[in-house]
Amino acid sequence: MAIKLDQKDLLQHVNQFWSMLDEMSESNPEAYRKFIRHNMEEGIEHCAPPCPHTCVRTKIMEPEEDILYINLCTWNRVPPPSSDLEPVPLRAGQLEKVTEENEVYWLISIAYNPNVLQQGEQDHAVMEQLIGFAMKCTEQHHGLHLSKSYSMTEVKLKGTSRRMKDSLMNSTLPTPTHLDIKSIGQQKSLDQQIRTLTLGDEPEPICSLPFFGQQLENPKKTGLIEVISSTNFDMELPQTPKYHLSTVKNKNNVEEKIVLSVELPGVHSVSECDLSISQDDVLIEVQDKYFLHLDLSRKINDESASAKFNKRTQVLLVTLSIQE
Repeated sequence: MAIKLDQKDLLQHVNQFWSMLDEMSESNPEAYRKFIRHNMEEGIEHCAPPCPHTCVRTKIMEPEEDILYINLCTWNRVPPPSSDLEPVPLRAGQLEKVTEENEVYWLISIAYNPNVLQQGEQDHAVMEQLIGFAMKCTEQHHGLHLSKSYSMTEVKLKGTSRRMKDSLMNSTLPTPTHLDIKSIGQQKSLDQQIRTLTLGDEPEPICSLPFFGQQLENPKKTGLIEVISSTNFDMELPQTPKYHLSTVKNKNNVEEKIVLSVELPGVHSVSECDLSISQDDVLIEVQDKYFLHLDLSRKINDESASAKFNKRTQVLLVTLSIQE
């Protein structure tokens, strides 16, 4: 149990801590050396800054469409789940809008305990869930609606390392000072008593999502892999719909248009479709159902593109004019 202490009580317990250390150094020098060495090693590891692990690119759908990059990081200050049935803690940095020379985007950094992301490295399904958790936390804390689709970038970190560290280490979270003194006065060894005097000056995770429901299909593995599935939200990737590309030629037998026909069973209105067109690619997304991204072999005039949706056949027809 964590107990909040004022400055006077804190000083009293710190003095008690040093007294126990002095006693240990005299009564058991070897145990004292091991204790100091162990805690120095732990302290160095604990004070290490967050490290980039994976960068994910997704799309903000609401309140306004935009691009979002999520830096997934490892950080020893984020605890692992305390048991197989506990939520997965994570710490979220600040959501920032970044303007670069050729790109404007939103950026957020999310930190997990290193052991948690290590499990993601070993199992692709686990990594997908961890990415989903990060996206869900971002939605909840910033009032966003994100696309269910995402892609892994070629780089581990978007933006600078300094920006990522500042974002995670300076996010405004309560950081109460507390001592766990529940076992002081009980019949325990001096070393055990010293270990119960732990100063709580580390930031608490901003997000800790419980995930219940059916386990992942991997019964041989334990821990996170057994409890990570959630009935709260479904992070399965949308299907790739059936589509057909054709070209239309003019009277001189020169290709002037590209026609894209996409079958969208279960879609009843064009308002359900999110269509993005650039000079060299087409992106079609239906939330929770379909996702199609096509790179075009020819440059097209995106300003003259048109699209029609046939409710009866549930087919979206996109017409693209080829640049001359």
